[in-house]
Amino acid sequence: MNFYNGSLLFTSVTSAALGLFVFSQDRRKMPNIILALLSAAIGAWCFGQFMGAVNSVKGVVMFWTRANIAAAIFIPVFYFHFVLVFLKRSKEYRTALFLAYAGAAVLLLLDLTPWFVADIAPRPGYLFYPVAGIVYPIFALYLVTLFLAAFVLQIVFLQNSGGAAANQTKYVLVASIVGLVGGLTAFFPVYNINLPVVSQFALPAYLAIIVYAIVKHQLLDINVVIRAGLVYSVLTFFFAGFYSLTIILTSRLFQNLTSFSEFSATVMVVFVSVLVFQPLRDRIQAAVDHLFFRGSYYYEKTINDLSAENLKLYQSLLQSEKLAALGTMAAGLAHEIKNPLASIKGMTQILPENLNDREFMGKYLDIIPRQLDRINSIIETLLRIGKPKKFVLSNVNLSKIIDDLLKLVEGQCKKKNIRVSASVPEDLIVRGDAEQLMQALMNLVLNAIDAMPQGGELKVAANEYNVNEGKRLSIEISDTGVGIAPENIKRVFDPFFSTKDNGTGLGMAITYRIIKEHNGDIEVESEERRGTKFKVWLSTKQKG
Repeated sequence: MNFYNGSLLFTSVTSAALGLFVFSQDRRKMPNIILALLSAAIGAWCFGQFMGAVNSVKGVVMFWTRANIAAAIFIPVFYFHFVLVFLKRSKEYRTALFLAYAGAAVLLLLDLTPWFVADIAPRPGYLFYPVAGIVYPIFALYLVTLFLAAFVLQIVFLQNSGGAAANQTKYVLVASIVGLVGGLTAFFPVYNINLPVVSQFALPAYLAIIVYAIVKHQLLDINVVIRAGLVYSVLTFFFAGFYSLTIILTSRLFQNLTSFSEFSATVMVVFVSVLVFQPLRDRIQAAVDHLFFRGSYYYEKTINDLSAENLKLYQSLLQSEKLAALGTMAAGLAHEIKNPLASIKGMTQILPENLNDREFMGKYLDIIPRQLDRINSIIETLLRIGKPKKFVLSNVNLSKIIDDLLKLVEGQCKKKNIRVSASVPEDLIVRGDAEQLMQALMNLVLNAIDAMPQGGELKVAANEYNVNEGKRLSIEISDTGVGIAPENIKRVFDPFFSTKDNGTGLGMAITYRIIKEHNGDIEVESEERRGTKFKVWLSTKQKG
């Protein structure tokens, strides 16, 4: 067996083993199922190529050629499906996924005809290789299209995400590019392209990267199984070797003793194994963790669990503070809604008496829709703020966010005799999460309003600056209220610190974290009885 055939067989067996292993860990999880099917398809393709390479009978080679192509047809569709499931977008692309499977079914039927593989013939380095029929180029296009579509989805996801999910996606993407580029070289002999075929090298590399992602970055959440599997595989190998060695040595040393038998040797092995199992297991566990995982799994798992709990707690606090802020604005918003409702009610009451008055009807048809739109705008803004949402990066129009926010507090400011002035250029675009930026700015504005119980002035200003690292945007929110004591300024952003009798001490802490998550900065200047100014710095995103 030459190196090429050996590598095909190795990749075939390894792919099948990886597929079975992933599937056995959780048969209910769709990512596990699809990755198992993808691994099986790759294994079947390599095995079909191996069988075709080691046979010299043309009819047998043709059979295995059609068999490996049948497996290859499903590699792109399984890969596309796996990426959609992994990124949790399979429902969104349901139609595309259906068309991909339908295309695979059609190609599978055509694989049985000469339209797909017209014949097999000698090629440089190969005794037999497929001769393309009229459908073969369509298959190549189908394969490349699905892979490229999956690549684009992953690249877009990486641009808008971070953390563990991004790390996992990077490895899946890199592994897939390696596998695709190498796999495409298998088409070279079909079209008499005199370039080397490296699929037998690329596919093992693809598998190695995927396995590394599973081990290092907990792809498919089976890290613990791999750790335990490695440990107990080493233990099994050790005890099997120990048992075999003991039997051989004892049979030679005590072969003249009629009372000594293989059973006696087995009892001795069991006795020794009981004594050394736990210390040996601990040592092997430590060695495996150090070699493959750079630390103890249980320590890492504890840290991960704590991080997950902290994230859940933060999200819960974020939502509760958001709802508390909405409650604070309720009185002012009631006033805002009450005014247009009064206009609608008044005009509707006198409508029957003025149905024939064209001037009145013109005013009616102009005023009523505008008042309804005003009410609808207020309600939609409240719903956007109150609805919990994942952190999603996009190009955000900051001008609109500030405008919506000031409309929400307009009634509250009038009630407290607070003048509002805004200096915000149109179309200020930043890269961030619109809902969370609204939350952060809303906390700052509401704090400013609370600081002016006897009335005052609320100023909101935004400007764009050119700095060394690019364009930066500043948002200044200032008030003429009671100010902050010098000893408290450093504690403004501390969780649970509040000078209000009914304050939670979470609003400023959440604002600080949101700004930091957007790679921004926040500063505070204050003087007692003179007022406070908060300045937020964010990076801008140029349009076009």
